[in-house]
Amino acid sequence: MFKLIGFLCIMVGCMGWGEGMVREEKNRVRHLGELIRIIGRIQDEMRYGKRTLPEICLILSEYGDSWYADHFRQMYEQLRRQEGTDLESVWGRQMELCFQGVPLHEEEKDVLRRLPEKLGLQEETLQAAAIGQSVDMLVRKCRQAEEAYAGKVKVIRSVSILTGLFLTILLI
Repeated sequence: MFKLIGFLCIMVGCMGWGEGMVREEKNRVRHLGELIRIIGRIQDEMRYGKRTLPEICLILSEYGDSWYADHFRQMYEQLRRQEGTDLESVWGRQMELCFQGVPLHEEEKDVLRRLPEKLGLQEETLQAAAIGQSVDMLVRKCRQAEEAYAGKVKVIRSVSILTGLFLTILLI
């Protein structure tokens, strides 16, 4: 009886671990899609709305109940108060806070982190074009992640079940 309970506990634990990994991969795909929407919106606001980045931060803070909305609101508030810091330092500090615990790769995070660097160009259309290259890279990454998702889910679930069986054999 105790061996059966031990077997069940080990299997449930390993399967739970696997489901956590699957959820993390699903969150990565979701965050990539959200980044694409955010950067696309920034690009559109620059190109067609002729807005500045602080104004765009305010617009993005009202853009649904996204994970990023609160961070854009805080960025806008800091820039509006003009606390003696420049856009790049406020942006960098807020993006570091924003990306804590987000399951994205570093190069994917860098697209949004380094956005103010692309704003050194004089004309809005050139800035929007430079940002467009980032969107293209993220779209490519998102497509790859979506295509690999189904295969990774099968592998993760299989490995978690096999790990549970292996641990059961070793421990019981």
